[in-house]
Amino acid sequence: MPNREYDFEADGFIVLRKVFDENTLAAMRKLLTEIVKYAEIGLEDPFARYYLRHRADQGVLYDLFQRHPEIQALARNPDILEALTTVLGPDILLYENSMVYKPKGKKNGVPFHQDFISRPDEPLKFIAWMAIDPVTETGGALKIIPGTHKGGFLKWHRVKGETHHDRADVSHLDTDKAKFITLDPGDVLIFNQLVVHGSDEAHTESLRLVYRASYQSFDEIYVPRGAPIVVRGGHPSALQRRFSRPYEPPRKKNIARRIVNRIGRSLVDF
Repeated sequence: MPNREYDFEADGFIVLRKVFDENTLAAMRKLLTEIVKYAEIGLEDPFARYYLRHRADQGVLYDLFQRHPEIQALARNPDILEALTTVLGPDILLYENSMVYKPKGKKNGVPFHQDFISRPDEPLKFIAWMAIDPVTETGGALKIIPGTHKGGFLKWHRVKGETHHDRADVSHLDTDKAKFITLDPGDVLIFNQLVVHGSDEAHTESLRLVYRASYQSFDEIYVPRGAPIVVRGGHPSALQRRFSRPYEPPRKKNIARRIVNRIGRSLVDF
């Protein structure tokens, strides 16, 4: 088990050191750099019907687990999943995933926020932030305010047009207490979605490649797009404990309502 720093309960996050070896990192660095170059061309996306459109202009490439099978081993890493069992239990879903990086020559800072702040009714999530490149104070390290997960969801507002569009109201927080969490390649930061965090502008030669995966328990099986992906557990005995009611097939939508909804969507698109 990798060396563990910080504490989920007190700080809201932990850091696992040296989770991935250099051979794995070199292969991932090569692949992810190629994915960035491809995304920046802006070609038609064959997966756009199922997954979010990449935002190369803001350094976020979505749903790589589903698009690139080579990346799946990162999200399924046993050391990461074992650490998550202490907060999520033995049965864990991959909620969503992306690559985040600092595009050169772009506005690439991320204001303080809580992840999924607009979804307070969903199960609690934990995010694994896997460093492929060095993550330094001047090169895009996350700034985390320890312990802020204890305050629950903050008030927030939305800034249209931005990838990181949901902004937390941190006016009552002491942002001077924020800590830069620096990482060497192969290190992993795992944090509670409620921990307030952000990152500064970074303009270095490194893209600061990071693979980011969000996880939740089986308390409620829901994912925002695509399909649920079980990355640990899911044994029939566990399913029976949680889902003991008789099966009821999903209700089909009223045909007239479906037509109205489709017309409404087309008007919005127009």
